[in-house]
Amino acid sequence: MKIGIVDTTFSRVNMGSIALDELDKIGGCTAVRTTVPGIKDLPVECKKLLDDGCDIVMALGMVGGAPIDTQCGHEASLGIQQAKLMTNKHIIEVFIHENEAWNEKEFIEICDNRIRKHVHNAIALVNDPKSLVVNAGKGIRQGKDNEGEASADDKQITIGLVIADFNPEITKEMEKSAIVRAKTQNAILGMTLHVPGAYDAPLAAKKLLIDKKHDAVVVLGAIIKGDTKHDDVIAQSAADALTNLSLEFNKPVTLGIIGPGATEEHAEKRKKEYAERAVDAAIILVNRLRR
Repeated sequence: MKIGIVDTTFSRVNMGSIALDELDKIGGCTAVRTTVPGIKDLPVECKKLLDDGCDIVMALGMVGGAPIDTQCGHEASLGIQQAKLMTNKHIIEVFIHENEAWNEKEFIEICDNRIRKHVHNAIALVNDPKSLVVNAGKGIRQGKDNEGEASADDKQITIGLVIADFNPEITKEMEKSAIVRAKTQNAILGMTLHVPGAYDAPLAAKKLLIDKKHDAVVVLGAIIKGDTKHDDVIAQSAADALTNLSLEFNKPVTLGIIGPGATEEHAEKRKKEYAERAVDAAIILVNRLRR
């Protein structure tokens, strides 16, 4: 088997070396590696390798986080599809998106995992394509943990928590109340993320929503009225962003944020009620959406 490896100088990880290392571990293949400047240069190089006798090619590219990078990645993908149809051979497209990861360590791990898994896919597609049939519908994923098979059975609801630490004398108690409430409602507590304040909650909520194990996200915080309209701005911005996330991911994101316009006395009285109500709303909505 002759396999082509094409990577780019734009990538911030030496993707070609990872692929060659995995091929070396497996053995039995001849590898031809070339490198091009950017992701849109991949299609023609892949076609050249296929025309020169490669049985399959792996196109390894990194997509940056800016909108123009996403556009370039899409254009490269279209070119790769054309090259596949013109040669009647497979090209394994191994693209890593920079905004898939939350830090550089995770980014490197995704690269390594995805490339190595796709090396095995490339070999299977050429040598024994029927071997892939046994994994059909298994939710196997390259780059991260496998998703697993879908199930029609109702499962326990898993809730993620986002806690705004501003006004901690209030929010710490809200967190405790939410945890107790979730357990009494037979819900599973997933990940809990603490953020500086309510304004910072949407990004943390998005991280939890991306994780498919979370059926809903509960956001807890306290915005105490000050001398200006600053608390109104924070509350409105957070509420709008969280609403948009709920619609984007088709999952409940419940607003357990006290304020705006609340005094410390108001917050003290409402902390338990707001936390419990947000948990209840998440569970009720998940159940109703399931039906």
